[in-house]
Amino acid sequence: MLSRFEVLFARLLPWLLLILGAKIAAVAIELFLPPAPKLECKSESAKPDYTYNFVSAFTLNDTQTKKSTPPPIRKEESLRGYTLTMTAVANPGMAIIVKNGKSKLLSVGETIDGFRLEEVYIERVKFTKNGRTYWLGMKKKASSSSRTPSTKKRKSAERELVEEVRKEGDTIFVPRELLREMHDLKKIFRYISINPVYKDNKLIGFGISNVKKGSVFDKMGLQKRDIIEKIDGKPIKSESDAFTYFNRLEQLNSLSLTIKRGKESKELKYEIF
Repeated sequence: MLSRFEVLFARLLPWLLLILGAKIAAVAIELFLPPAPKLECKSESAKPDYTYNFVSAFTLNDTQTKKSTPPPIRKEESLRGYTLTMTAVANPGMAIIVKNGKSKLLSVGETIDGFRLEEVYIERVKFTKNGRTYWLGMKKKASSSSRTPSTKKRKSAERELVEEVRKEGDTIFVPRELLREMHDLKKIFRYISINPVYKDNKLIGFGISNVKKGSVFDKMGLQKRDIIEKIDGKPIKSESDAFTYFNRLEQLNSLSLTIKRGKESKELKYEIF
């Protein structure tokens, strides 16, 4: 009979032979195959191959970032301080703009402080500057009940200035202060009505359709149905010619108007004192 050891060895021998054969096969395969690539395992906390610059991402300044010069801040433009006192919807359109107490009459295409007049409407005008659009509206008229005593004083002073207009020989003397008071088309059109006169589609002057009696224009010798043809001897070829003199009125020392009255031409001479 076989001993217990012999029985156990007989049972394990096939398994030992199987393991030995597998090992021999593995060694043989390793000898004939190329070496396996070396694998490297990195932990989650390992330093990545690339870095992200959070400083540049949030435009912070440090010694490693390149400093950039910010664009200059452009001062915001506006029409604050400008007042629209009157418009003329014509061809070309015109408007009177007041700034710092001084009036300037503009035709479409002309500028004031870099603002170019583009369009004219009854109660507002459109300007452009540096590619931007600006609108300026006309202030609402105050009711007659809101007139202050200072307004009445100004009217009284204006009447006194009108009384100073006098004629000596062929020359009419007009106070300069009165011209300053009248440097407003609204005031002018309260005392005189003027319309452009055309002949063969060309402007030949301005016709007077009405003059208020006792007004400065009455004292300046202007009459109904007169046609103003020349200013300082120069023919009026456009509305802007007349308004150029209007803007310069306060700076002039003398002025002459050539008018057609009926079939006759007459020259009115003025001295501004």
